[in-house]
Amino acid sequence: MQGQRLWHAIWLAISISAGYLADAAGSAAGPATPSVPGRMPDEVTVAAGEFWYGDDSGEEDERPARRLQLPTFHIDHTEVTVAAYARCVAAGRCRAAASTAKEGRLPVVDVSFDDAAAYCAFVGRRLPTEQEWEKAARGVDARTFPWGSEFSCLRGNFGNFGGDGRCAEDGAPGTPVAVGSFGSGASPYGALDMAGNVWEWVEGRYGYVADRGGTSPVTELRVIRGGGCCSILGLPRVSNRLALPRSYRDVDIGFRCARSAAPVPQPSAEQPKPRSDGGR
Repeated sequence: MQGQRLWHAIWLAISISAGYLADAAGSAAGPATPSVPGRMPDEVTVAAGEFWYGDDSGEEDERPARRLQLPTFHIDHTEVTVAAYARCVAAGRCRAAASTAKEGRLPVVDVSFDDAAAYCAFVGRRLPTEQEWEKAARGVDARTFPWGSEFSCLRGNFGNFGGDGRCAEDGAPGTPVAVGSFGSGASPYGALDMAGNVWEWVEGRYGYVADRGGTSPVTELRVIRGGGCCSILGLPRVSNRLALPRSYRDVDIGFRCARSAAPVPQPSAEQPKPRSDGGR
């Protein structure tokens, strides 16, 4: 991912110094029936427990690998679609995406971090944290990709930009495709498109970049995960992270939503029944 990180770093430096960062202030088919109580048909459940987060052989911001514990949560089966996002726009709760894509099952793209967060709030959910996203993508065995440790061009939509890239000859389309198109790339929990198709915004702050030109304020950086259709300089590893301004929008950046599991109701202690003999 070094080449891709360099490209984003160059873009960020130019944008900040020129004051061109956009103002974000104004801003699948799933299983037929839930198999877990409280789960919606368009989401998968990630059970509570430990997992490996990060990668000692990855980039500096992925190290060190460590064991983390998370409670049970639910995450979208696929990336949010054009059709689903359009309902939020129609309701006046979301800003229209910059993309003009009309095909409803394509992942919505050209949305900022704030746009993504607004949609998730509209449907009663939230963006997944980085830790939740990574566990949903890799399970508990520290695998490199959602399907395992071996790279494959046939398990996701990545590796082709303008007919060039490691997966171009294997039929990678070089553009986002309908969500859920690569069933063989499912994560251990059944989540799809967590390697490729579009990058995904997640909750959490990466840091801040100070303005060097005096023309724009300090810029807050957020994180995207999962790789995209047109990433050709690296692999869509589940631990890889990229940082961008929260206002940034692009044709290969979308998102999915998550929610915390509802607490399991605890039975109340049974109260003794009053005695009919007055206690005698």
